[in-house]
This record gives sequence, C-alpha cells and structure tokens, in this order.
Amino acid sequence: MRTVIVPAGAFLLAAGAGTLLLGLGPTADVPLLAPAVARFAAAHQLFWPVVAAVLETALVAAAMTLPAQWRAVRYRRRSGLDGPARERARAAAGDLRREALELEDVRDVRVGLTGPAARPRLLLTVTCPPDAPLAEVCAALGAGPVHRYRAAAGLDGLVADVRFDVLPGAAAQSDKLR
Repeated sequence: MRTVIVPAGAFLLAAGAGTLLLGLGPTADVPLLAPAVARFAAAHQLFWPVVAAVLETALVAAAMTLPAQWRAVRYRRRSGLDGPARERARAAAGDLRREALELEDVRDVRVGLTGPAARPRLLLTVTCPPDAPLAEVCAALGAGPVHRYRAAAGLDGLVADVRFDVLPGAAAQSDKLR
C-alpha cells in the first residue's frame, strides 16, 4: 500500500506546485484552462460536479488510510499489550537476553516486543562473528531462550523474528593472520 501512496503523493505535490507556478508566474494573465476545455465544461452541466466527486472520493480514501498507516507505525515501535502483560514480557526479556548471550557465537542480543495485542511479535537482533553458523544459532535460540520467553510472558502464539548483525572485519583479520 505504501508503494502506491508515495508516487501518488509525489505526483499530486508536483501537480499542485506546477499549477501554483502557472497561476503566479509570468503566465498569470493567461486562463488556466485551455479554451477547448472551458467550452467543454460549459457545454456539460455535470462536468464540475463529477470532478468534485472524484476528488472528494480520493480525499476520503486518503483520510481512511491515514489512521491505518499511523497504527502500523506505532506498532512497529512498541507493543500494544496491556500493562501487566508488558511487565511480564519485560521481565522475561532480561532472562532471554542472559540465556542468549550464553550461547556460543552470540556476542550481543537486543530484544524488542512490538505489534498489536492480538498479534504481538518478538524482535531479536543477534550480533555474531562472520564465521558463526547462523542456522544453528537460530535453532538454538528457538529451542531454548525463545521458547522459555513465550512461556514466561504468557504469549504462546508469539512470533519471533530473528535478525542477525554480523560483525564486520573479523573475517578479513583472520585471513590476514594466515
């Protein structure tokens, strides 16, 4: 949906700026509508009401999508869970981080809980060295710390997104040492 909104907004911005420049620029005394368009609009009584209805429909559609876009932005940043559930999740996050750091090849872990109350999502950003077996680290996280986090937080259907940050430069240094 956002891929449609951005070009449409850019087009409308350019069209508005162009119309404003035409109205204020050196051609200010020239009619904005070509004579043929003005004759067509005068000959058809419903021309301007149809234009107004189309623009009003576009305005209502845009106004209806804005709350959904703001809600999506809000839930990307924080959870929609209520206070007690958020406190349980925060307490379990400390345990999850501690357990994850005990795994081999895990250097750092950032834990975040986002999404609405009906579909919460656990975001894990795991920092590993370049030679770490990421599939094994992911499997170990899912089988151990993430499973215990779901149980401790009381969120059985919790979806966990694991993102890996691979440390830069470690592979180049090990190649130089050989």
